Amino acid sequence: MNHSVDIAHFDRLLQGAADPGTVLLDARNAEDSQQWRPEGPGIPAFANVSYTEFVEDEDGALSRLPQADSVYVICARGRSSQYVAGVLRQRGINAINVDGGMLAWAAHHRIVRLNGDADAFAIYQVVRPAKGCLSYIVASGGEALIVDATRYGDVYLEFAARNGLRIGATADTHLHADHLSGSSGLSHDSGSGYHLADEDAQGSALTRDAMPKQFDIGGAKIRVLTLPVPGHTLGSTALLVDDRYLVSGDTLLPEGVGRPDLGNKAREWTRFLYESLSGVLGKLDPQTVVLPAHAASAAQFDVRGACERRLGPLLAAAAIADRDAFLESVEERVSHSSQPAAYAEIRKINLGAPVTAARAEELEVGMNKCALSSAPA
Repeated sequence: MNHSVDIAHFDRLLQGAADPGTVLLDARNAEDSQQWRPEGPGIPAFANVSYTEFVEDEDGALSRLPQADSVYVICARGRSSQYVAGVLRQRGINAINVDGGMLAWAAHHRIVRLNGDADAFAIYQVVRPAKGCLSYIVASGGEALIVDATRYGDVYLEFAARNGLRIGATADTHLHADHLSGSSGLSHDSGSGYHLADEDAQGSALTRDAMPKQFDIGGAKIRVLTLPVPGHTLGSTALLVDDRYLVSGDTLLPEGVGRPDLGNKAREWTRFLYESLSGVLGKLDPQTVVLPAHAASAAQFDVRGACERRLGPLLAAAAIADRDAFLESVEERVSHSSQPAAYAEIRKINLGAPVTAARAEELEVGMNKCALSSAPA
């Protein structure tokens, strides 16, 4: 019997149909577990009993474990969980170690094609479930545009190589604050241009190009229009692919709008956000498929493991019909929220400041907090 699973298999289990007989056991300490852990409908039951508890009081640790047919055990790097899984098997419990632990989970990406084979182009969503980061590959005629790449550039390089694609350009929809962007590094490694709006590139040490009015991809010349949508940041840009798919950055998210307080000018930027939603995105077809830059939880993904929404319902939920009510609502919610402390440092790094590998790992612990909370927090 196989007593371990790799992280890709584990992700598929999380995304699958719910199995009431399965438990995910986190063998890290309580503080780390509460800050950040895997989730998904396929393994709804969860327990946190640390490796230390199993070492110091094996019987006591076992008494805290729910009854289960199978237990998947995870820890920081896959070593402590291997010990715990061994203890459970000795006690007659079917225990499976998650190889690589949370370190592997942090680096894991799944790639989902969003459109059909009949189209002259392909659009893929690249999901990094540990952070809720969503990036995109738009491919046509052997060429690809990469949007909002994570810092794991090899994911995109290997995908391009497997599919016979040349990376023609990379772009960020905005200056990210919640995670480290990989778009600039990917442009260097692939020999392509990196694009970020001028408004978000102030003080940048990166080699970059301004955001063009449109990208033409491959021999079929698939058109990707760029739409300035300031509000979340001053340089936020949405990309409209083939007049059907809107790569929205953090302007529109699965259950709301992006927070307008990143520049510490929430009142001014809230007005920009309103104009972007009503005056720019409000003019598009309501059936346009919205592809956001982030999701906040596993519940926001569909059975394919992808996250997409329709524009009309999102704008309706944002309540943009009444400008004054929208401004008041957003400003009220902003007044009860604050930016995570790491965001200022992440923005500097995304503009070219150096960072060690260890510090990069520390900064990216936990899910993103890009959305404006629906209720005071």
